[in-house]
Amino acid sequence: MLKITKRIKDATAKFLGRKKRINAKIKSSYPAFRIVVDKSNMFIKAQVISADGNVVCHISDKTIKGVNKTDRAQKAWEALAALMKKQGIEKAAFDRNGNLYHGRVKALADWIRTWGIAI
Repeated sequence: MLKITKRIKDATAKFLGRKKRINAKIKSSYPAFRIVVDKSNMFIKAQVISADGNVVCHISDKTIKGVNKTDRAQKAWEALAALMKKQGIEKAAFDRNGNLYHGRVKALADWIRTWGIAI
């Protein structure tokens, strides 16, 4: 039991360190918009936040049907990219919020880039 708790504490410490490091780098560049990703084991959400802290648009894959989680996420990102284009957002910083750049998070970034939004 002790090894499990230590492993969880280590993983949490690594996650929080990544989150702090990523947020410091992104916020120091003063982007006009940033895409913030929030990921759980089942679902993934993203928000586009302006420089003054207001949420411009957001998307979640809870209601979207798909073969697997990555497929659902790609359909959600297509909708997010369409919303961003509608708002006139052509460039945004990608804030992965401490998550590793792998799987659904990477799929989000790649899909947004294919829609012509610079990250």
